[in-house]
Amino acid sequence: MFTRKNTLKEIMTDPRIAPYADRFIVGLDLKQAPFYGSTIEEISRQRIFHGYSLLNGFNRLLEAAEEGDFTYPLYTEEEIKADPRKEEAYFMYFPSMDPDADERPFLVCVPGGGNTQIWNISEGFPIANHYNQLGYHVVVLNYRIGGKKLYPAPLEDMAQLLRYIEAHKAELHLNAGHYFIAGFSAGGYLVNSWCTDNHGYPAYGLPAPIMNISVYGFVSWRGVRTGHDVGGWGMTTHGLSLEEAAESDWNVEDHISSFPPTYILHGDNDHACDFINSRILADALQNAGIPYEFEIGHGMDHGFGEALFSELRGWIERSVAFLNKIEGVAECK
Repeated sequence: MFTRKNTLKEIMTDPRIAPYADRFIVGLDLKQAPFYGSTIEEISRQRIFHGYSLLNGFNRLLEAAEEGDFTYPLYTEEEIKADPRKEEAYFMYFPSMDPDADERPFLVCVPGGGNTQIWNISEGFPIANHYNQLGYHVVVLNYRIGGKKLYPAPLEDMAQLLRYIEAHKAELHLNAGHYFIAGFSAGGYLVNSWCTDNHGYPAYGLPAPIMNISVYGFVSWRGVRTGHDVGGWGMTTHGLSLEEAAESDWNVEDHISSFPPTYILHGDNDHACDFINSRILADALQNAGIPYEFEIGHGMDHGFGEALFSELRGWIERSVAFLNKIEGVAECK
């Protein structure tokens, strides 16, 4: 087991972890980071990441690696040959040891990274570990990123994930029709878009998630404020200028009729993905009569992940309570 005294370099070069080190932050070489030689304790003290959260994730990754290969490509060799970028899409499976987990919905966890990176280090591995401890199987989706006019490729990857799980449900002990989703930042935009009635699961003929969790997730191209430079993100995401995106059918709040109950978290001092996005989502859900919970981290910025030792500490447990409430209502109908 790793401790706070281990350096990031020691963890990434550990023979059991090294084959997966490039997945800590997909699209970013952490070996070039100034804190590569720092201990987890030092990294935590510098407020780069939260040390306990990192350790939880690293040790869960270590367990998975010791149990064998836990990575599953989403596409066949033939599909990748026809479109080489599909090789980027895969999922990592973190099963819970809870004997009742097979009967519960599983979580699809979607880390963010501005559609140019994927932050498994803080929004994938630790989140999977936390839900595992609460008795839920977790798959962490790594979707296609980068380039121009990226979408709808990430949505296609989400659809392919559920098709793969349905085809391998006996092996994985998962039911593609019994899942909930959690997305962070750009991953939040993916899960929110997956819930829409125009670009989401209805368009792919796939089951709806039981619950959606949007953690500092992007929602609306109309909600951009001065100082938030997402104009370029509109071009890379949809091939549209900010003005064009604001008039497009890619604004989540316009296509919310198919949304499941949703759990929303956002810091009101977010300098990367404006807090107004979650307010727009909450207002749309309220107007549509769709159940939701909205937790606000007062003074909190972007990227808090598990939110340990903060105002939002325990949000994962509260999201499970919300899920149980939803399932209880469903069982009574």
